Amino acid sequence: MKSTTTLLASFLLMCSIKTIQAQTIETARVIGSVTQTGNKPVEFATITLLKAKDSSLVKGAIADINGKYEFEQVKQGKYLIAAAYVGMTKAFSKPFEIKGSTPVTIETLSLGTDAKNLKEVNVTAKKPFVEQRADKMVVNVEASIIGAGGTAMDVLEKSPGVTIDKDDNINLKNKSGVIIMIDGKPTNMSSQDVAQLLKSMPSSNIEQIELITNPSAKYDAAGNAGIINIKLKKNKTVGTNGNVSISGAYGLTPKWGGSLNLNHRNEKFNLFGSYNYNHRENQQHLGLYRTGTTDGQYTVFDQQNIRDRKSDYHGAKVGMDYFLNKNNTIGVMVDAGFRNSDEPAESTTLIGGRETVDSTLKTHTYNKGTWRRWAYNVNYRAILDTTGKELNMDLDYARNTDKQGNSIYSTIWDAAGKNYMHGDTSRNNQPNTIDIKTFKADYIHPLPHQAKFEAGVKLSFVKTDNDVKFDSLRNGNWIYDKNRSNHFIYKENVNAAYINFQKQFKKVNVQLGLRAEQSNVKGNSITINQVTDTSYFNLFPSVFVSYDAAKDHQLGISYSRRLQRPDYEDLNPFQIYLDRYTIVAGNPYLKPSYSNNIELTHTFKHFLTTSVGYTHTKDKITQIIEADKDVITGDTLTLRYKYLNIAKSDIVNLNVSFPVTITKWWSSFTYLSAYYNKFQTMVDSRLVTVSGGGFMGRTQQTFTLPAGIGAEVSIFYLSPQIADEGLFRMKSMAAVDMGVSKQIMHKKGSIKFNVGDVFNMQRFRGSFENGGRYTAVRSKWESQQFRLTFNYRFGNTSIKAARARKTGLEDEQNRVKDGN
Repeated sequence: MKSTTTLLASFLLMCSIKTIQAQTIETARVIGSVTQTGNKPVEFATITLLKAKDSSLVKGAIADINGKYEFEQVKQGKYLIAAAYVGMTKAFSKPFEIKGSTPVTIETLSLGTDAKNLKEVNVTAKKPFVEQRADKMVVNVEASIIGAGGTAMDVLEKSPGVTIDKDDNINLKNKSGVIIMIDGKPTNMSSQDVAQLLKSMPSSNIEQIELITNPSAKYDAAGNAGIINIKLKKNKTVGTNGNVSISGAYGLTPKWGGSLNLNHRNEKFNLFGSYNYNHRENQQHLGLYRTGTTDGQYTVFDQQNIRDRKSDYHGAKVGMDYFLNKNNTIGVMVDAGFRNSDEPAESTTLIGGRETVDSTLKTHTYNKGTWRRWAYNVNYRAILDTTGKELNMDLDYARNTDKQGNSIYSTIWDAAGKNYMHGDTSRNNQPNTIDIKTFKADYIHPLPHQAKFEAGVKLSFVKTDNDVKFDSLRNGNWIYDKNRSNHFIYKENVNAAYINFQKQFKKVNVQLGLRAEQSNVKGNSITINQVTDTSYFNLFPSVFVSYDAAKDHQLGISYSRRLQRPDYEDLNPFQIYLDRYTIVAGNPYLKPSYSNNIELTHTFKHFLTTSVGYTHTKDKITQIIEADKDVITGDTLTLRYKYLNIAKSDIVNLNVSFPVTITKWWSSFTYLSAYYNKFQTMVDSRLVTVSGGGFMGRTQQTFTLPAGIGAEVSIFYLSPQIADEGLFRMKSMAAVDMGVSKQIMHKKGSIKFNVGDVFNMQRFRGSFENGGRYTAVRSKWESQQFRLTFNYRFGNTSIKAARARKTGLEDEQNRVKDGN
């Protein structure tokens, strides 16, 4: 693989050099400044570069603290500049023309006075719902009506190329192993924990979602499918300001919540804080049908399960930035999250042969959990000189505590479900503590001729302590069950370093990166005296090349090698009984999985984007159903859900996206994706090969109506395919969402109403077959919801935002589970 990677990198580099030699078209830099009354600079004004012909958007920028801005690599043509800031009158430059490579200086634009050129310009530029950029796709959530009143998970599910499976695993372009980041900071949680966090976070807090399928070496190597970065709203103003949001929703059960964001800034300090609360009630119906032959006897299990989940989440963040001088800033931040949950469930399982029912299993389970997270960050940022050299350092510590208690009451009845035969009662407690310590440093060094060098290091130390204790009720007394209990301690140390080089030529942009990670891992199951101790070293190269082939055509190719580490709890060999015949178990022998990703892209007129991608993954981690024998009863009809390393997987995908402005008041964005998956793994000592194709499509129609009214309609379809998680052959899924909004209170407030899954069509239906055993799963959740949201902005509208700095512990936190 190393030789293949080296060969590919060399080939791409040679292609880039050949292309560079053919460059002829020049670009130029555009610079300028923005002021207000009294010739004072306007900090962080919004600057847009527009085409002079039709005022369509070309690029956007933000002015710095001195009101200065610049645009790099502007192609030849005629343009104009627009400057805007909340509470001020827009200003426009005179049209100008780029003819060569000589920098163009724009006359100073003054806000707060009548713009002389305003009558001459009819600006039609509008921030689109989705923007395709060179290295990522950006979803402008603020522009969406449908996502209002929901959660971050609701909005994420509506993003192009993103799907959420029946277990809340997040997939990007039909690939699992996504790293979720918030404001450039990985959440450092497991997929299940991330799902619960996003379900607790109000969508009103989100400004943008960035979808990065092939991250550079600057990012941690974790995440086979790439990175999803959720950017939260920030105040952009000096003085004090904030915003408040209140929402309510109803499906089968009620949901409500609210959030408050505050920011205060003066010349030396910036204080910021936020608080959000969410009460969520959700009901899920699960059907599990399975058949199999054991010792010559054919058995059928037909289970119906109703699970009610109720949770209350409180999230808070407070921090301060102290400006030592204009080039040096030190900051501190505390981030906390608290969740209490209750989850009762009832299931009825009919057990029998092909045509008869022999007995009925009734199971009542009750789970009660408390989850707490405290995270602390100290950050230092230095601008080293006027050329843009920059140093960022972060020191982080986080502690996650999770206490789960589960009671299981199982009873066996006759075929009619009336006469009691026998029963079993057990309980368990699962206290879990995870400590994470990290240090990271990133350095940026601009080079002459539009080049840049980046380098950095990161050290992380993780320790998890999970003590699972089972008790069984025997003759009225609770007896410690040593067969199901387990105390597991896991320690991990990862030392990483990276270099990244980027160079802009006339028509070609090249970025080459290399990341090295050395990992030391030790898992100790104290109860069963089982220790696994491993260490490994890996190199992760990345190559990105973009080429402006012609006026209307841009080409790109990217390659990266990445890995996915197991979640901490999935390495614990303890077992959790969902009922007498269904077990969820960890696997201490899980290994990291490695993927090689390559993608080709083509953009036509900055409008139509097409990409073709291929991913080969070795030792892919996924949850598989396998036959098992109960250690207590000796029953051979038990099924075990266990994480395994699949031998390999191959995924090929074709993606097309395009925005269309139909009229001045009607615009749309459409995303289409077709893919083919092939998986090979060993289940019950048998080689299982599963393959198949699939299709996903989503289109969003946006309507701008008079009197500050807006409307949206979104249509989603997922064809039958092989599910990446669990290798289920799943059936199709579809949904239609609709919403309306109205601006109020002099545009400082808004009311939004929407209906999710109008026709209540979303549900999971899938099956898995191996070795004469067949399992079918049907899952239905509260996809149809009615939501009402109120948002209001208040205070001074000229305050600079708090820094959205990236801490160092988020990739580790991504693998933490909170038990919900």
